[in-house]
Amino acid sequence: MDARIQKIEAFVATARLGSLTRAARQLGFTQSTASRMVSSLEDEWGVRLFDRRGPLLSLTAEGARLLPDARAVCEASLGLERSIRGLRDVETGAVCVAAPSSIMSRRLAGPLGRFVTEHPKVEISLFECTYQEAEQMLRDGRADFSFVASRVEGPGLVCAPFDRDEIVVVTPMGHFAEDVDPIPVQRLLDERFIVDTETAPVLQRELTSPLIRCTISDITAILALVEAGLGISLLPSLALERLGHHVEVHHLEVPAHRTVYLAHRRERELSLAATSFLGHLGSERR
Repeated sequence: MDARIQKIEAFVATARLGSLTRAARQLGFTQSTASRMVSSLEDEWGVRLFDRRGPLLSLTAEGARLLPDARAVCEASLGLERSIRGLRDVETGAVCVAAPSSIMSRRLAGPLGRFVTEHPKVEISLFECTYQEAEQMLRDGRADFSFVASRVEGPGLVCAPFDRDEIVVVTPMGHFAEDVDPIPVQRLLDERFIVDTETAPVLQRELTSPLIRCTISDITAILALVEAGLGISLLPSLALERLGHHVEVHHLEVPAHRTVYLAHRRERELSLAATSFLGHLGSERR
């Protein structure tokens, strides 16, 4: 604790208890130490805080006038210490995660559930967004962890592969002949696409001028539109887990993959809560 705050505490305790001996005992000092603290404070402030009549002390007019502000300083110091301890305590921290929908639903639910069970008081903020938005939130300091489509570089940033899955072609039932699998890219040139925001970069890479009917971030909506015959889509296989739409899934003749990276600040710059959550994410890396 700051030495001046200790002197002010000695002044406040002595005023409350009317005795340097009792104040010293309460604060854990010797009587001589408490006396020196009060005398030093009087010298620094240039006022006499107590009238001394033997062992008895009474506030001077100046001391009485300064006492309320001195009490406020002590209370503020205690509040600051509590806040600092809280920030160092994983149980009262906060964690913010920015990720695309497939990662949010298929890879984060498990570690988030385990983490919240262990640390129920930690505040969790989740932002479903595009890769670009996730990267910007990390750079702006709004996210502790961001899931991005390519390596993020910058001072103090750590970025490593988190998940890799195959990009597949999703079509209405019977759209391609049964013997057409895997699908050559050339067969997709005249198709209309319901584009997934997560795999849009892959689509642009595979096809120079795709015919795009619409671009959507919601996988369920994309599958419903494909099922209804409005187009086909390129989707990460991860997004198709446990979905019950009547669509066909085909592989590309030349396989394409999506790699998702986990980006965050260096561990020494993360809060204890964020560092703890990073350990839970480690079990989900693939």
